[in-house]
Amino acid sequence: MKKQTEAKEISFSSAVYSKEAVELAAYVFSGRCAVKLLPAAGGARVRLSGAEGLDRLAGEFANEALNQQCRIDLAKKNSKLAGMIVTKALLSACGENKKRERGSK
Repeated sequence: MKKQTEAKEISFSSAVYSKEAVELAAYVFSGRCAVKLLPAAGGARVRLSGAEGLDRLAGEFANEALNQQCRIDLAKKNSKLAGMIVTKALLSACGENKKRERGSK
């Protein structure tokens, strides 16, 4: 018989957490413990195992998933503005180069 290992499961609602956020958190934690993503109705479940202090790790994992979701939400919200800033910077850099070429003639 296989020995049953200790595990901790966390459920994430798709109303709050995207699949991408949970997957990114799982990637961050992959070096600290065994992480298994499980399908669940209305969201996702994560099973953590293979480490000491699973209750603490589960809390840290939930915090990391929330952190990743905030980063995703902010990136979506600010992507248009960030694109405009980058375009303006590139156009300004291109304009500076043309001014130098004209001045040296």
